[in-house]
Amino acid sequence: MKTIFISLLFILFSLSSIVSKAQYTILHSFNDTTGELPNGSLILSGNKLYGSTFGGGPNHNGCIFSMDTNGSAYKVLLNCNDTNGAFPTGTLLLSKGVLYGMTNAGGKASGGNIFSIDTDGSGYVDLLDFTGPNGQNPYGSLTLIGNTLYGMTNYGGANKGGNIFSINIHGTGFRDLYDFSLKSGREPFGSLLFYGNKFYSMASYGGADTQGVVFSIDTNGNAYKILLNFNRKNGSSPNGSLIGSRNRLYGTTYMGGLYDSGCIFSIDTNGNGYSDLFDFHTTSGFYPENGDIIFVNNLLLGMMPSGGLYDEGVIFSIDTNGKRFTKMFDFNGMNGGKPNGGLTVSGSSLYGMAIFGGVDDNGVIFKIDTNAVAGISNISLHGVGVKVYPNPSNGQFTLSLSNVNTMCSIEVYNVLGQQVYQSNINSGNTEINLSGQPNGVYLYRVITEIGNLVGEGKVLVQR
Repeated sequence: MKTIFISLLFILFSLSSIVSKAQYTILHSFNDTTGELPNGSLILSGNKLYGSTFGGGPNHNGCIFSMDTNGSAYKVLLNCNDTNGAFPTGTLLLSKGVLYGMTNAGGKASGGNIFSIDTDGSGYVDLLDFTGPNGQNPYGSLTLIGNTLYGMTNYGGANKGGNIFSINIHGTGFRDLYDFSLKSGREPFGSLLFYGNKFYSMASYGGADTQGVVFSIDTNGNAYKILLNFNRKNGSSPNGSLIGSRNRLYGTTYMGGLYDSGCIFSIDTNGNGYSDLFDFHTTSGFYPENGDIIFVNNLLLGMMPSGGLYDEGVIFSIDTNGKRFTKMFDFNGMNGGKPNGGLTVSGSSLYGMAIFGGVDDNGVIFKIDTNAVAGISNISLHGVGVKVYPNPSNGQFTLSLSNVNTMCSIEVYNVLGQQVYQSNINSGNTEINLSGQPNGVYLYRVITEIGNLVGEGKVLVQR
């Protein structure tokens, strides 16, 4: 327990922070009992946020939680107890009212597991236990294509350097698609990016210079190709995930670059055109751990767990060409410290989590109003197009989604806020059928698999 003095100091500091930085709000402070050390990114569905903590809970093995976007109704959906997994890792995946995720340890063989659970906390299913030969100790997130989950483990597999796998959402049909090796790269921390019918990702170690690699691979496990060997100068030890736009990949490395503190880079999907966009250093923030970045308008946004004004991490933005690096926010330890994972976009707001800080110094969930930050307003995912036609319709209409680099879902709500439709979609045209619903106005939202809002609007059903 913190002393009364420290608690009062925190309250006074928070009040002064609200005056000077009104755009930043702590929505929730973790307290060990209901989770600590939040891990990965938040995902958004309607007015609900879902996430996980690496520790805390009654068994100190982490938990899965939900919370309203205004900070109310925090609820633990699952307390990990080692038997059902321990230390949830990566970002949850939401599809048709079911959350999918992985734990880094625990399960039947203590190597972690894949699980599913309903959004109300019921219906937990252990889909797969990692045993070593089939992979071990995953750190990243799952990717969903159709009814198949894809992911990576950090260790295990044939060469004990991790593997790429697939499994049906019901826990059947497991396939070991690829086993990493020292030569091809090993020990991946991030997730698989599905873009242009291929997977793209990074391994934190191995490759020609043992500093990690960027790679591509077909969804069936064939055609593994190293696109880039990191060599310290161009980056080293990547442990986040890639994003893509217009046949170009963007990512971060944990170390390497000009100051050996990590860098932001871009590279074509064919492996050409590498560019070191920015080299991190003490003032800018450094060592991007789980350094997932996102597109917002024409900017890349991300978080650093170290460096900045108080050496507690920063939120930053930078042009996709490497220009105009801007610190949007400096964490100071009390308002949050050592931010983890990526940011989640909704309207003009950003949501995220920090490992430390808050009333009990066990981490926080925060929100930033971007209308007051660094001249950013009316945020939306970069280059994405969302169109609905015909509108009005008789209940059957087409949603056209363009320039999207990951799996998305469409959610449709009636005027009472009840969800009446949900489906997974990719770039292209998707036929939506609301013929069973009454005439009226419906709100649609298109959301990426990590909860970022792609677009939203209204459609009129009129017969």
